[in-house]
Amino acid sequence: MDRLAIRSVPPAGPATLELALDGELDVLNVGKLSDTVAAALAAGRRHLFIDLTGVTWCDAGSLYTLLGMRHAALHAGGGLALTGASDCVHATLDRVRLRGLLPFVERGRRPGGTG
Repeated sequence: MDRLAIRSVPPAGPATLELALDGELDVLNVGKLSDTVAAALAAGRRHLFIDLTGVTWCDAGSLYTLLGMRHAALHAGGGLALTGASDCVHATLDRVRLRGLLPFVERGRRPGGTG
């Protein structure tokens, strides 16, 4: 059974990828998200926005993987930002002190096309 659903949100532009995640984000399934992001970067979609509002469980390793995805997007001339997060994601961000390294942006507001 797949415990993580990844939905693509209609993008704001051709270089943008917006994803909404539902379910558990952990070491067992973060690879699915990594593959999605890697394919998007390879296709030239370098501005990434990820909504974690529907995430019901999140481990620290998954957040570090998101940080790695952010670095890859920055290297490609774009960025990665979160557009929302559930309480468990906020708690894990605080516990591992990554809140300042994984930026949040408001929905519908994309500063300069970067993340």
